[in-house]
Amino acid sequence: MNKSSIFKSIVFVATTLFLLASCDKDFNEIGSDVIGEDHFDLLPDDLSTVVAFNQATGAVQSNNMLINSLGIYNNPVFGKTKADFVSQIQMATANPTFDLEKFIELDSVVLSIPYFSRKTETDSDGNGIYELDSIYGSGKINLKIFESGVVLNDLIPPDFEDTQKYYSDDTNFNTYKIGNVLNNSSNPKENTEFETSLKEIITYKRDKGLRAKDTATNIEARLTPRIRLHLDTAFFKNKIINAPDGKLINNSIFKEYFRGLYFHVEDAASGTLMKFRFSDADVTLHYREYSEVKDGVPTKFPDTDALYPNEPIMLAKTFVLRLTGNTVNLFNNTPSAEYAAALQNFDTIVGDEKLYLKGGQGSVTLIDLFGPDNFGIDDVTGEPNGQPNEVPDELDIIRYNVKTKNWLINEANLTFHIDTDKMNSINKDDEPQRVYLYDVKNKRPLFDYFSDQTTTLGLPKFNKFIHDGLIQRGEVTKKGTKYRVRITNHIRNLVKESDSTNVRLGLVITEAIENNQNAWLETPVLNNDGKVIIDRVPQASVMNPLGTVLHGTGINVPFDKRVKLEIYYTKPN
Repeated sequence: MNKSSIFKSIVFVATTLFLLASCDKDFNEIGSDVIGEDHFDLLPDDLSTVVAFNQATGAVQSNNMLINSLGIYNNPVFGKTKADFVSQIQMATANPTFDLEKFIELDSVVLSIPYFSRKTETDSDGNGIYELDSIYGSGKINLKIFESGVVLNDLIPPDFEDTQKYYSDDTNFNTYKIGNVLNNSSNPKENTEFETSLKEIITYKRDKGLRAKDTATNIEARLTPRIRLHLDTAFFKNKIINAPDGKLINNSIFKEYFRGLYFHVEDAASGTLMKFRFSDADVTLHYREYSEVKDGVPTKFPDTDALYPNEPIMLAKTFVLRLTGNTVNLFNNTPSAEYAAALQNFDTIVGDEKLYLKGGQGSVTLIDLFGPDNFGIDDVTGEPNGQPNEVPDELDIIRYNVKTKNWLINEANLTFHIDTDKMNSINKDDEPQRVYLYDVKNKRPLFDYFSDQTTTLGLPKFNKFIHDGLIQRGEVTKKGTKYRVRITNHIRNLVKESDSTNVRLGLVITEAIENNQNAWLETPVLNNDGKVIIDRVPQASVMNPLGTVLHGTGINVPFDKRVKLEIYYTKPN
């Protein structure tokens, strides 16, 4: 069997095993080691120059993301992140009819936000047992929900031509919040002492409109674990049930009338940070409508188990609001002294010794390959000709060998070793599951990203696993040891002189590998000549506020831990 066939067989086996993965845990334990390190008789070269250094992003565009954060997480390495959230709300059914002559009584208003969770088993009583995903840290938080006073525009006023951008450090939402706290239940677990729960939520049927009876035979639904808070009924009766004429005709008018909800977390030393898909959330108004009133008082059914008339005089109804429309995630960071110093003292010449990669309003790693351009290469002799040609010398040499000696590039990887000493204090579940490599100059993925069509059943976070970037873990500790990104096609294209230029690369934490959209920086990063270094970052990195520390390329980094470009060649005899 030749080398090409061997390599294709390895990829086929890897694809098959990955498609059998059933959960995040199983996938990561198999991880990137399926293909492994066995390259048979391919000849590796890991001596190409790599320079990698830290770059802070500052405030980032954080509106209309698929995944958002809420809460507080005090990372022992990076410091504290506090995340607030703002969302427009829309009526599930526009232009409702509330017949006030029938006497409407609002029983409750319930906010429901599902966690990312996985059902692991069902107990003997039929209750689901769940594991939660995307929950970081531990501890109670003081959660406050307000009516938002800020209009979330689609387009920038006054011309309304360009798309509106909102940034992660916007303080207007806190300044212009309206009224009192809406989650004002007497139960502190719904506000000042909020904490996550693994419990399945059970709802019960209402019998002829009466209050639901909590009995096993009266179960209406079993819901996955979620935030479930009771909101102020007086506020919602006035805002929704008694809304002025014309305010509920359609969602365009409604969004101006009721501008949204502002989720605010009071600052604290520590707490819990949660990631949600808020578009799955809703606010449900449970109300009763009476058709018969005597002396201004509604006639009600007795609260008994007796048989009721066939034509009840009271109906139980619901009205649903959804947290859809424009959203903004707000971040307030208190960086550790170590992290702050690393972002201020970066080395663009030889690179930094430690790379601090953090999502949210965080930091990226910028990467230059193949070193400087000091001379060109003679096409015939392969010797330096003393004329810089805007191509790194190392890349010139590779091009010469491929062209004249028929070297074949079988595979190329960028490998990043995790600084396990620095990350020792971080829980293994709080380590970023994946990193993403992209073209900084053109703000787009590499060709390897587009050419990789691999998928994992039910686990879109782990699609494109040949391109990789997934965390690799130790067999015993299960803590992360390294990340590897395959860039074979990118390197092949660089060798074809007319096909590609040697662009600067960027490495970020990612929440969703399929999302390759960009988020703008509020303040572009400039070099000493005033030229833009970066003005955008991948949006998926803003969705994920976690961080990791990697060994870099500084002179004091042990060679076996440095960031390496590994190129595997086949060289003819």
